[in-house]
Amino acid sequence: MIKPDHWIEQFAESGGITPFNPEQVNSASYDVTLGSHWICPTRDPEEVEGVSFTLFPGEVILATTREALTMPRDVVCDLKLKSSLGRLWLNHSLSGWIDCGFKGQVTLELQNLGPYPRVLTSGMRIAQLVFMGMESPPRVAYGEKGTGHYQGQTGATRAWSEQFFPVKDGR
Repeated sequence: MIKPDHWIEQFAESGGITPFNPEQVNSASYDVTLGSHWICPTRDPEEVEGVSFTLFPGEVILATTREALTMPRDVVCDLKLKSSLGRLWLNHSLSGWIDCGFKGQVTLELQNLGPYPRVLTSGMRIAQLVFMGMESPPRVAYGEKGTGHYQGQTGATRAWSEQFFPVKDGR
């Protein structure tokens, strides 16, 4: 079942979302904002800190949420890009699933599919989190018993390994 606004408020106020802003609570989701850490593979330097980042057409970037999550053992979360940004051709490319037990900031994979450069700004609402209760807690949640390569991540975080999808030149 999808968790409603009053559950989100209680979860956040008990430390589940930090920092927490009650104005970002929707009826069945929570709006998250952009942080200030950016990784872009076509730039030099690739990794920067800053209040804004211009994303050019066709370009991809790893960004981060300002908010950090501390997920319960019996709740999962799905990240969805704000629809208004999708209508401006911004795409959240791939990984939007947040497992139960995860702790940390969320890394976003963003791509500009449109014809114009767009400015991403730290603090702008970028996506919404939809929380769902599980039937029961798992035997092993994310981050337990050696699982969870991204547990405790802060900032935009690169892939923990490229071994399953290596770059053609052998990097």
